[in-house]
Amino acid sequence: MAAKSKQVVAVAKELTWSLVDPGMSLLERAGLAALYMTLQAARELGTDLSPLFWNDDDLQDDSVTVRWQTTAREAFTKLFAWAWQVKDGVLYFPAIHQDCPEMWMRTTTHNGLFRTFLQHTNVQPKGEPLSKIIQQDEGKSFVIRYQEPIIRPSKKNAAPNKTAASGTPKLLKPCKDIDTFFDRHGELLTSVSLSSWVFPGIAPRYGKESAWEGPAKIGILLMLAPIGVLYQQLQGGNWLFVIPDVLDLDDFASVRPQLNLSPEFADVASLGDAAMQFLANYATRTSRKDTCAGCRVVAMGRVGFYSSQSIRKAVLDVPHQAVSVRRYRFLHQVMDNQFIYFKHEDETTEHVESPTAGRTKKRIAKTNKPEPAEPQGTGFYKIPTARGRIADNLVEGRRWYADLFQPTSWDMPDLERQRKRQPGKSIERLWFYNLCYQRRNLMRLIEEPELWDDPNERLFLEALWEILASLYKREADAVERGGSRSWPERCEDLNEDIRRSVTRAKTGPLLRECMADLFARPVGKYRSKTVRENPGLIWRLIDRDWKRGRDLALLALASYQSKEKRGGGSISDAQETND
Repeated sequence: MAAKSKQVVAVAKELTWSLVDPGMSLLERAGLAALYMTLQAARELGTDLSPLFWNDDDLQDDSVTVRWQTTAREAFTKLFAWAWQVKDGVLYFPAIHQDCPEMWMRTTTHNGLFRTFLQHTNVQPKGEPLSKIIQQDEGKSFVIRYQEPIIRPSKKNAAPNKTAASGTPKLLKPCKDIDTFFDRHGELLTSVSLSSWVFPGIAPRYGKESAWEGPAKIGILLMLAPIGVLYQQLQGGNWLFVIPDVLDLDDFASVRPQLNLSPEFADVASLGDAAMQFLANYATRTSRKDTCAGCRVVAMGRVGFYSSQSIRKAVLDVPHQAVSVRRYRFLHQVMDNQFIYFKHEDETTEHVESPTAGRTKKRIAKTNKPEPAEPQGTGFYKIPTARGRIADNLVEGRRWYADLFQPTSWDMPDLERQRKRQPGKSIERLWFYNLCYQRRNLMRLIEEPELWDDPNERLFLEALWEILASLYKREADAVERGGSRSWPERCEDLNEDIRRSVTRAKTGPLLRECMADLFARPVGKYRSKTVRENPGLIWRLIDRDWKRGRDLALLALASYQSKEKRGGGSISDAQETND
């Protein structure tokens, strides 16, 4: 009788994550979403990740299950090698970059991740800075800058460094750290530790203090989380990342690959601007009018007392269903990133302050500029002034113009450089006149009914515009009578006098005194009809909330345009000539 053959069938091991598991904060849920999208992309692209396998039913809206029949080391090492890739010297994540074959479309994610999670050279070695010119449209090109990751020589074989394109997938930090998650038999450890890169900006303060310790199950998600978050750049060389509040894996996976930010949309003006941009795009992709997700925005940059690496400079949490995105959609439509062309090599254009009636004078000066030392495009993208402050107000539920004439901390580096180029002018004055150059955009915001909660505020603006028009008309009459100064010079001094008076009014009584003086200036035929017909309404608005009255007064001064330009009908001949 022949002996019966014995067949050993390996028992499949499995691991399941859920959005509601203990310890699942926003970052861990973003990592679970990245795992979900990675497995989904592997299935769509026909990539074999065996010995790791899963069924369609294992990818649920709130959970993910994976299985393997060999060791966990073989299964997860292959998963990470495929999830974290480098192509053309730039990071490539199949989970979100399927529709981004061109490397320049991935540089925002690449630079953002290397300035936040993998910022330190001891965590992820990088090559020399590289620059490339990207031709976007005819006559429109810009420069992208990035650093390729490089391989650190192993201790056993000290081979020379290689570029990411020719190296092994283990050159990236997550692909190295996953090797520490297994015992000598290749199975997952009960407890593991990770360095501080998984929580960027929160470095240990003491030598023996570890950054993170916990189950390997959670550690895997933390190392995948950088794939699911979004990266953008703030002014002053600061970077931020947006952690989405993932509540539905399938819903998020259908939207996230479409949210890749190309360099032209990478710059944001504030944390609120970044949060609202994500929420508005997310709601648009899901065909919803209002926000359908929450997020956390973390800004990172260097400070004087800890300049060796970037630390967290600010954190903004936007809960689910906390804000409406309709107002921000209109704001971004009016104040989107503008492409600014570089000036001609032999001339520069200087904007001379002339906030009266919307005039901007230009002075052309010949210069001899040296040839640039590195590639240079035809221009660059610039964020319009005030978008950051307005976006912050929308996130916080404040009036959109609240504190509009106080720059955010992210605007200060540019303003300080501008102040050094224009000695004798304060930061506040420069910021105000920068807003004056945005008067057309401000007027479009003022004319949008969606942005206003109180119709009396618009009436207050109309009254101030009438007073300003009367004062400008009076200055024009003085010039006709043979005054020594020109009309633009007289109006510039007038505007600066009004701006200083309103800005210095730091209490309700002082503002009331300032506005009473302003309302009393026009006499006779120059008096404001709106002020004469609605005195009670105007004074009640100032008395109830003097800060609102001050902000509206400055907004009226910065956004002033003639009635004709505002679409308000006929104006006087003098205004028509001078405007």
